[in-house]
Amino acid sequence: MKTSTSIFVIITILLSIVTTILIGVVLYLLLGRKRKVILEKTKNEIKKLKMQSIAELKFEMEKLKDATDKEIEVKREQLSKDELILDEKKAKYYKSLEELHAREDKINDQEANNKLLKKQLMKEIDEVNDTLSEVAKLSQQEAKEKMFEIVEKRYVNELGKLLKDREDKMRVVADNVAADILINAMERSHVQITNERNTTLFKLDDDKLKGKIIGREGRNLRTFQQFGGIDIVIDETPNSVLISSFNPIRRLIAFRTLESLIRTGKLNQVSIEETLLYEEEKLEQTFKTEGYEIIKDLDIYDFPEEVILNIAKLKYRYSYGQNVLQHSIEVAKLSKNIAEEFNLDTDLALRAGLLHDIGKALDFEQEGTHVTLGVELLRKYRFNDIIVNSVESHHEDVEKKSIYAHIVSIADAVSAARRGARSNGADIYFARMKEIEDECNKFEGVIKTYAIQSGRQIRILINPEVIDDYQMKNLLKEITERVKQINKTPGEVNITLIRESRETAKI
Repeated sequence: MKTSTSIFVIITILLSIVTTILIGVVLYLLLGRKRKVILEKTKNEIKKLKMQSIAELKFEMEKLKDATDKEIEVKREQLSKDELILDEKKAKYYKSLEELHAREDKINDQEANNKLLKKQLMKEIDEVNDTLSEVAKLSQQEAKEKMFEIVEKRYVNELGKLLKDREDKMRVVADNVAADILINAMERSHVQITNERNTTLFKLDDDKLKGKIIGREGRNLRTFQQFGGIDIVIDETPNSVLISSFNPIRRLIAFRTLESLIRTGKLNQVSIEETLLYEEEKLEQTFKTEGYEIIKDLDIYDFPEEVILNIAKLKYRYSYGQNVLQHSIEVAKLSKNIAEEFNLDTDLALRAGLLHDIGKALDFEQEGTHVTLGVELLRKYRFNDIIVNSVESHHEDVEKKSIYAHIVSIADAVSAARRGARSNGADIYFARMKEIEDECNKFEGVIKTYAIQSGRQIRILINPEVIDDYQMKNLLKEITERVKQINKTPGEVNITLIRESRETAKI
């Protein structure tokens, strides 16, 4: 019994041990599988986080790269601007350096001339001393004859110098009188022939395009008329249409619009309206750019933007067949030159001349004369009263209150009367030049006369065997008086007498 009990206990213990081992094995297997699942899940999470981090890092890198590229582009543009400024300064520096070298050369030449004069003076002093020594040994009559001999040798040159000195003194005294004479004479010199342009010819590659321009039931033409303010005239003239309007700006916008639409092939009402607006904005920007370039060339930097834009618009405005912008710039430069001759404020004259026709950029869009509109614009920005009066009085609408107003009127008349500036027959010009040449050729000793630069330069060839240096001065005065009587050219006329003697030999 005890043995059976012992065996049972042993068996029970063995079973317990086996059971425990089995349970341990089972638990080990279960825990090992769960651990693998956890590890796998953890690896997947880590891989997912890694991919996400890499994606975010790439996005940030792209963003940083774009920002860096933009910054580099800005720096590059700034560097280009700095280079342009540096080039301008460099050009000014070289210009100043050239002027300095020119002054240095001039000083060196003057020093050389001074040395030459000093040498000549010493020589003359020695001659005088020698003469005095000889005179001391001569009688009164012999001394007088010797003196006459010396004077006779130097007579021509001394007389020429004396005449020149007196002319210079008379010129200084007569400046004010000359100014009045110049003003009264030149203000009467003007030409007025009407030749306005109100149409622009537009060439077509194919005559069939006329139908597309007209559109269905003429809708395209009405759109141009309604939104462009112009008329398109289509007739039997092959491969061309006319753009008609009194407003040159609107004609230009319509021309560019039609050109763009034909190029793209979109000739419909919506495209016409959109392109008209686009071309108008584009042209406005062009006015701004051209206006700033114009005033920069004239060294003017303080004009309001509206005035600058209107100056640029004058490029597309014609008066009596003459381009108003070119005319205004010419008047500005002429006014500056005249003011410089009389030691007046050249900058004030330049501005008054440039702005004298500024109202012509407005008179085709607003009611009023170009003088009235120009004065209103200048008063709006409180321009100098002298400039305003110069603009207001250049057509004698009001009294001129300053010499600058007279100068602007003179420059305006000169620019208008210049050959080729306004419509004028070439036969009149050639007849005037021939009259000057024929009258000068009538004088004794004149070989040939050439009237050039619209009669402002007269070159006369003199026969050296007939006319000597002293007689040439008298001849110049006689020719000058005769040219004054027949001359119809406004402005200054330069007469040059050329006397050349040549000796040749053949061997």
